[in-house]
Amino acid sequence: MESNNNEIYFNFSYYALNLLGKQMYTNKWSAISELVANGLDADASIVRIYINSTIKDKSTIEIFDNGSGMSYFDLANKYALIGRNKRQEDSEISDKVKGRKGVGKLAGLFLSKKYYIITKNKGIESAWVLDSKEVKDSDLPKLDKIDVENVRLESQKIWDTYSQGTLIKLTDVDMTNFAEKKLDGLKRRIADYYLLDELGARIEVAYVTNSNETIDFQIVTKEVAFKNFYAFFESEKNLKSKELSAAIPIKNSGIVELDDKKRNVILLTPETISSNFAIKGKKEFIGLDGGEVKVPYELKGWIGIHATINSDEARLNDTRFMKNEVYSPNRLKLYVRDKLAVENFLEYLNNNQAFSNYIEGEISFDVLDDDRLPDISTTSREGLSKDDERVQLLIDILKIIVNKLIRERINIRQVIKGEADAIYEQELENQKAAKQREQKAKEEERKARKSAEEHSQRLNVENRSLKDENMSLSTQNKMKDILLNESDPTRQTLLVHELTGVSNQIDYVIDDMAEDFFRTEEYTRIAPYLADLKKSSDKLTTIKQQFLKLNDYDIIGKQNIDLKGYLRSYFENIHLSRTHIKIAITSSSYLAKVEIFELGVLLDNLVSNAVEREASFIEVIFSDAQNEFHVISDTGPIEITPIDNIFNLGVSSKKNGTGIGMYLSKEICEDFGWTISARSQKSIADFTIKLGAHK
Repeated sequence: MESNNNEIYFNFSYYALNLLGKQMYTNKWSAISELVANGLDADASIVRIYINSTIKDKSTIEIFDNGSGMSYFDLANKYALIGRNKRQEDSEISDKVKGRKGVGKLAGLFLSKKYYIITKNKGIESAWVLDSKEVKDSDLPKLDKIDVENVRLESQKIWDTYSQGTLIKLTDVDMTNFAEKKLDGLKRRIADYYLLDELGARIEVAYVTNSNETIDFQIVTKEVAFKNFYAFFESEKNLKSKELSAAIPIKNSGIVELDDKKRNVILLTPETISSNFAIKGKKEFIGLDGGEVKVPYELKGWIGIHATINSDEARLNDTRFMKNEVYSPNRLKLYVRDKLAVENFLEYLNNNQAFSNYIEGEISFDVLDDDRLPDISTTSREGLSKDDERVQLLIDILKIIVNKLIRERINIRQVIKGEADAIYEQELENQKAAKQREQKAKEEERKARKSAEEHSQRLNVENRSLKDENMSLSTQNKMKDILLNESDPTRQTLLVHELTGVSNQIDYVIDDMAEDFFRTEEYTRIAPYLADLKKSSDKLTTIKQQFLKLNDYDIIGKQNIDLKGYLRSYFENIHLSRTHIKIAITSSSYLAKVEIFELGVLLDNLVSNAVEREASFIEVIFSDAQNEFHVISDTGPIEITPIDNIFNLGVSSKKNGTGIGMYLSKEICEDFGWTISARSQKSIADFTIKLGAHK
């Protein structure tokens, strides 16, 4: 059918348009960015995005610009023509135009079955509607001309100030689960789609989620936490390095003086990586006609590796650090012609090294969309063909840069580990020297005591009864000295320090191995060994923390103890700054045969699990009737199904957990002849230990 003044027909059926739209876009972000790019291609100096999600599944989106606008001729011969290559029509704007296929308009159909186009061109304003709600697949899509006044615009006041431009109004857009109450995250997400410094235009966004809000357009800007980078590469000097910190802390030693120490930030350029490393040059590629053509290429932009990706620690370095369900900074974004081509090019590098998820960057490689070479985009427009030699060239360049950044981050971790080892070694030397001084003092005391005893014996040699009395008194004094020495704070402090050094060293090994192997197939094989190491480390920590409390117990092997008395003593001696301890245990005794430090490891794991999940209280309840005790906290819900899988090796309810602590708790219970189970209801988590037969 032919177009006329009131109807403009597309050159595709509705079925074809809808099919193309679904193949080309997989998310609303990319479709919205495509409509914004259409405005930028029209030489707009400002593009505004207005989203009204008062009713989430029937949201309204208005995207408008002050570009050249479209006449009837433009709509009929350019907009309605699918597959038109704007670059070939006007070679003067080829370097500026972001699209090549002429299919970006399908983003409107991906978002909405009914949308309006209002355009102002050379003093003439016209309005058109595309309504595909009640059409057949075989029908030809068309734009129906309507009265401008019949289109209700929520951004009418601003649009009225434009003398030229185009406005797209999308209706009944399903925005469920889309950036709820997170305008900052939405602004950052939109900013990701463009190299804003290169556009020569401004993008603004307004987001309304309830009827009482006013329309407030805010400028879309890049918010990068540059001051959280430890090592940084830039393609040209002073590109972004002026925004870096000179030095930042690396917190992973557990030693305050090392965690607070600032480390010099490392700046990399092509020259500092290698003398023969190049990010630009000329290379022969297969051209449009199948022959070889020599085309220049150049990598531009920056790549950094973060000091930390822990949100709390990172925000101490740079308040701009943001990581939530809407926005994640740890991506290597690839741009072509100032528009996002690949959201995370790290996936193309297949890099599984430790710290690879600490990488963030923004790079451009315009040879990927050079007019002299074939279109490299995949059908979805949201990726690139890995088989293309241009993509392989980019991969080869980036692997060198990314590997260098990761090596620098690994190196500083090893430096800090070496400093920590030196501190622990010095502590051990100090403890050894103190122990030698103590032994020397004991020897001098022993000699003095022996001399005194000999003198006493000479004075009382003629009085056997007095001699026997003195010998008895001497024996009692020896026993008293031994007891006093065993309780001496200096000896206790030395033992604590020695146990601290050993357990911390084991923890370092466990953390490094878990981090290196977690994302590999080898993790399943080595996980039992990590569990054994963790059990030993936890046991050393428990010995360190509790031996002062255990003077009433024989601590070698399994012993019959008053379990209720032990539980009361354990929880009464815990001092947690943010967690309140509640104890509900009667005064009667309950004998149980346990290994004291194994029991300590079990309780330490339950308490540390609750503290790490930010419990405001921990309550221990002993049920005589049920022959069991409970450790309860407000750390629910535990989102593991079935819930008792939490005791399996490698399963953790914490985001970065190793899945070892609860596994060890179950093994200890089974060794005692007990059983442990978990329950979770709303905010309450209840770990129940069912005891064996009552002794």
